[in-house]
Amino acid sequence: MIKRLEVDEPKDIIDPPFGQRAFPSKLKSPQDIIRNGNQPPYKVLLDNPDWKRPVYKSYWHSSVSGGRWSYVPTRLYYAQHRLFTDITAGASEYYDFVHDIGLEEELGHSSTEPKDESQIIRLGQIVVVVMQAKIEKVLTSGNQVVIVARPKRNGVQVVTVNKVNMMLDDQKEAILFQLVTPEGDEIDYSVL
Repeated sequence: MIKRLEVDEPKDIIDPPFGQRAFPSKLKSPQDIIRNGNQPPYKVLLDNPDWKRPVYKSYWHSSVSGGRWSYVPTRLYYAQHRLFTDITAGASEYYDFVHDIGLEEELGHSSTEPKDESQIIRLGQIVVVVMQAKIEKVLTSGNQVVIVARPKRNGVQVVTVNKVNMMLDDQKEAILFQLVTPEGDEIDYSVL
């Protein structure tokens, strides 16, 4: 059981403990995107300003689902962040996502995929989770999405954005999501 919780040998692990795509090749400052970016439509799925971030969820225990969400380096990685992103088209990936970030009760039964839409729109849907901040606006430029928010002690917001509403520089490159203050200072980031 211990093999599911930690690495075989003691070693330093670089953030994150799983593969991550490279940053987009063309990057702008968040301040530039705040001034000149486009505001795509987004849908709010969850807005709970009183939500308190849990230190531990019972389903992270090694006895649940074969220890699927128990790996300590992954738990630590998620604890370091306030911004999380995932595609919504893969049901099993989304299932793991909501468990990994500790929002299974809040999001496990909600549908994030747009109904009665084309496959392009369904496949382009992205869920964005912001913890301990209040979203003021969402802006895009190229392969960057800037979420302007005010830091808070509590609260969670979940929104969806769609790639079809972004003017991506390169469809094959990753998208950099940045959680920033209204002044453009980065709080956190996620690469998808």
